Amino acid sequence: MTDILEPQETGLFPEGERQAIYDVIRLRRDVRHFQPQQTIPDDVLQRIMGAAHMAPSVGFSQLWGFILIRDRSIREQIRTNFLRCREAESVRFPPKRREEYLSHRLEGILESTLNVCVVVDLRPQGEAILGTTVQPEAVRASACCAVQNLSLAARAEGVGVGWVSIVEPAILRTLLALPPGVEPVAYLCVGTPIAFRSKPMLEETGWRTRRPLADVLYADRWVERRPVSPVTAAPPTHLRAPNIPPLDEEARAEALEYQTHLTKPKGSLGRLEELAVWYAAVRGRFPPPPVTKATLAVFAADHGVVAEGVSAYGSQVTAAMVCNVMAGGAGINALARASNVDLELVDVGVNGDLSGAPLHPVVPLRSYKVRGGTGNVRVEPAMTVDEATRALGVGERIAREVIGERAGIVGVGEIGIGNTTVSAALICAFTGATPDDVVGTGTGIDERVRKRKIEVVRSALARHESANLAPIELLAALGGLEIAAMAGFMIEAAHHRVPVVLDGVISNAAALVAQAMAPPVRDYLLASHGSPEPGVRFALEKLGLRPLVEFGMRLGEGTGATLGIQILRTAILAQEQMATFATAGVVGRAGIRHWG
Repeated sequence: MTDILEPQETGLFPEGERQAIYDVIRLRRDVRHFQPQQTIPDDVLQRIMGAAHMAPSVGFSQLWGFILIRDRSIREQIRTNFLRCREAESVRFPPKRREEYLSHRLEGILESTLNVCVVVDLRPQGEAILGTTVQPEAVRASACCAVQNLSLAARAEGVGVGWVSIVEPAILRTLLALPPGVEPVAYLCVGTPIAFRSKPMLEETGWRTRRPLADVLYADRWVERRPVSPVTAAPPTHLRAPNIPPLDEEARAEALEYQTHLTKPKGSLGRLEELAVWYAAVRGRFPPPPVTKATLAVFAADHGVVAEGVSAYGSQVTAAMVCNVMAGGAGINALARASNVDLELVDVGVNGDLSGAPLHPVVPLRSYKVRGGTGNVRVEPAMTVDEATRALGVGERIAREVIGERAGIVGVGEIGIGNTTVSAALICAFTGATPDDVVGTGTGIDERVRKRKIEVVRSALARHESANLAPIELLAALGGLEIAAMAGFMIEAAHHRVPVVLDGVISNAAALVAQAMAPPVRDYLLASHGSPEPGVRFALEKLGLRPLVEFGMRLGEGTGATLGIQILRTAILAQEQMATFATAGVVGRAGIRHWG
């Protein structure tokens, strides 16, 4: 194999060579049955791996790596994981289909000469990779091209390759010592086959038939040609009209009266006393029901506006952070554990690659995807009104479920690169503030990028004529799927008389949406913390809310809301467990009322 090809008068290969290329494509098979203990000559292996390394890559990035695995103990551990994963996957099929599935041999991990793990390096490369601004997943796709090159070259050499996809990525990361940011793309068995099948095994055994080429060729636009089962369970487009009761002033008065009898000077616990009284008014009775459970709902979605270069991170980070929360390694996982807060993680519109998600997550991901990310608000609406309504319905459904599971306090959080930009646009639209006043540094952008972000927000507001739109239309034009879901969540929680603890600027923008759609919802909201994002001040002033703490937090994910939940729970427990002057036997206080 030469490194440089001489220029040719024509790009057309000679007929024999051309036919050989088509033959190797046509005869390539995933091999599962290998001749044990066979070796591959070094020169053959070098040619095969060289072909893999010659694959095309986006921006000529070549971010792949090839780990050649001969160690028997490593391969045995990977096969053990394969068997466990195969068993877990089999339960997705009805009994007869499950039995058929388990009868297929789907790997040759131990019998093959070696295993090859193809990985992709997603860590920062010093500068942006050309061609990945709007399609960051192209980096992974490049590694898939390397896999295909490897497989075709191997077939031409008479070497078999089998792709084993039923292996947990976390196991590969651990056993192969992959550093954070280096992700497995393919796990391959490579060796001498017992035979190459005349057809792909799953076609030969009747598991699936090959679709005709005509069924997958389209002229200009997609045409639906076969029934498609929904892959998500997005709620229906109808959203129940908000029915939010007013706060119970009698319960508030009783709680306030009770505070005067606790063994402390009046007002000495400051806002903790206010919170306990407010909680009673929210729940509609005194004493209020005890808080046995608190739940934080984290909604995740992507944003098309990232294409404008408004964030320090690419949109692929949304999916990566979702996987991190699932694995239990995110900031919100740590704070939720410390605060005894349950997590609900919901995909409303993640557009990135979730293949790195753990098979046995600490926090399961619930998929109610309305669409894969929003449109770029600078040049088009974020979503349709129907999509915004469906996303509101996702939040409504999650709130109903967690409250049905006895959550007495709920909070909201989000994951979504680009969402500070659309939140700024919503805050401007609902408060009348200017983009110059509202737009902050988000994920840590510099002043140059912040100015670009301001112009994007200004363009979005001008394009969509926000002053003339109804709240749902504003949400659809400027917002995000996770913002809509949070707004729906707030409205439904208020309907059930359950307090909602807000996080930072994104949830504040969602609260503005919720208040515009159902004004009484504001009484059920608690602002957990202030934020370096300047839009928070404008949003909270419009909502009439005062943050509990000022910690300079701007991570998102619901981290601030988790702290707010803990403070609220502490206020409730203090009122519930503190003695009164009467029960403590403290004398010198007249007119004591006793609560048993």
